[in-house]
Amino acid sequence: MGNKNNSYRSDNYYFRVFKYAILQLIAAILVILWLMPLYALFVGALKSNIDAATTPALLPPSKASSEAFYFVWHGFGGIYGLIGLEYPLIREVLIDVPIAALATLLGAMGAYFFYIIMDRHYIWSTIGFAIISLATYLPVETTTVPLIQIVTSLHLYNTYYGVILAYLMFYIPMSALLISIFMPSIPKYLLESAKIDGASDWTIFWKVIMPLLVPGFLSTFIFTFLQIWDNFFIPILIISNPQEMLLSVAVRQYAGGYAIIYNRSFAAGVVGSIVPLVIFIFLGRYFIRGLAALGGGAKGV
Repeated sequence: MGNKNNSYRSDNYYFRVFKYAILQLIAAILVILWLMPLYALFVGALKSNIDAATTPALLPPSKASSEAFYFVWHGFGGIYGLIGLEYPLIREVLIDVPIAALATLLGAMGAYFFYIIMDRHYIWSTIGFAIISLATYLPVETTTVPLIQIVTSLHLYNTYYGVILAYLMFYIPMSALLISIFMPSIPKYLLESAKIDGASDWTIFWKVIMPLLVPGFLSTFIFTFLQIWDNFFIPILIISNPQEMLLSVAVRQYAGGYAIIYNRSFAAGVVGSIVPLVIFIFLGRYFIRGLAALGGGAKGV
């Protein structure tokens, strides 16, 4: 009887080891598949024109070269008319960072508003929240005509102010929806105690809500910023002057065409992704904390 038990334990042990090895192998394959485009992007961007023309994208360069980066950074005039990415990158940063922060802040205020009126006016709160959800999931492309009409009527077409207005229209509801998921993790007795002490809603928001909402706020800011940074439709719809294009549209020039080889396309991709990468490196830990807090917030919904 003891031999049978030992044999069963041994077989069970080897089965667990085999299962663990298979799962690790699958995970390794998925990681390689995920990292392969990133590897090709950076390796291809460091190739010279000759290397790019004679070697596959996955092979490392014979010698690292900044030729492609110089080309996409300064652009190339003449018959090609390629805009350099230097000024579009600066414009993109100056617009996206403050707009993402403003959209997240206004979204937090909206989420707080719906949170405090949920008990008082449940039906109106539900209706308002449904409208926010609809505005969040509504594709930008479906609003092309009204968006152009609004921007044009305000004389903001072909201006950065028009782009900013469009960003706020679409990303404030999204930020409110995301932060509303974190909001229930804040105990309501804190709000009630502050109310008893005579604090106004404005004071409660800044003194009670915001300090406790930092992980969720930063997570929402990062997500909103990435959405704005990657947005191609709004800038190309509102800005028609090539000399004023934003980065997402400027990178599109290097996606193909005459005299564009893959090292230049890859270099443009690296330039276009460097700022989100830097922000995620410095704020990534807060993003992870926000995701951890999301579990607590979701339980309170």
